[in-house]
Amino acid sequence: MSEWRVDPDGVAGVLAGIDDLGLDFEKVHSEIDDAASAGESVLSIDGRTALSHAWSSFMSDRRLVPGKVMYAISAAAQGVGAATVAIIAGDVEMAGNVEAAERYAEDAWGIAPRGAYSLVPTW
Repeated sequence: MSEWRVDPDGVAGVLAGIDDLGLDFEKVHSEIDDAASAGESVLSIDGRTALSHAWSSFMSDRRLVPGKVMYAISAAAQGVGAATVAIIAGDVEMAGNVEAAERYAEDAWGIAPRGAYSLVPTW
């Protein structure tokens, strides 16, 4: 049987790093909103609003991108956290099931515990 475990501290470290990156995304989101607002007023020249409207149209899609990325990252991080909790709970449950099966084998069938048998011949 293979030995593997989830390192909760390692997972928490990765999620903390992702959380720190969230501050950068918030900054970018704010900067895009500022650029969108500033561009509309600056690009109206002599009453002509073609550039202003083009800028507004361009930014209407672009200003949503950081928020969508932040939402996707947040959802993925929540999924990783929930999966880690489920795996650890499953590991604990499996360990309990193995111990119960070993006890049953020892008590009901007289089979010695797992460490009692040597795979190396002693003759």
